[in-house]
Amino acid sequence: LLAVGILAVALASVGRAQAAPGAAPGCAAATQEQAKLLAGQFYRQGQYQRAGECYQAAGDLADANEAFVKAIPANSDAARRELHRQGQVAKTLFTNLQQHFRSSH
Repeated sequence: LLAVGILAVALASVGRAQAAPGAAPGCAAATQEQAKLLAGQFYRQGQYQRAGECYQAAGDLADANEAFVKAIPANSDAARRELHRQGQVAKTLFTNLQQHFRSSH
């Protein structure tokens, strides 16, 4: 399941870099030059998802794809944590439901 999730994130991220330049809503740059500068800053800071969005807005799809691929481990970790959290919530709800039925009968 984790491998499928990683693959889905990878394909979605790489696919995003195929949009037209300037179409990246995650980059707050007004021009392609500003987007390129912001992308470099984000990349150096390890904010690869944001860097990819700005490279995409700058029209630099090769660097956008590289940044999106580097963002996969961080995105995968966040997805794994969220999946674990949701599993814990589901267990709690199921336990509460069981207790409710036991106390009702």
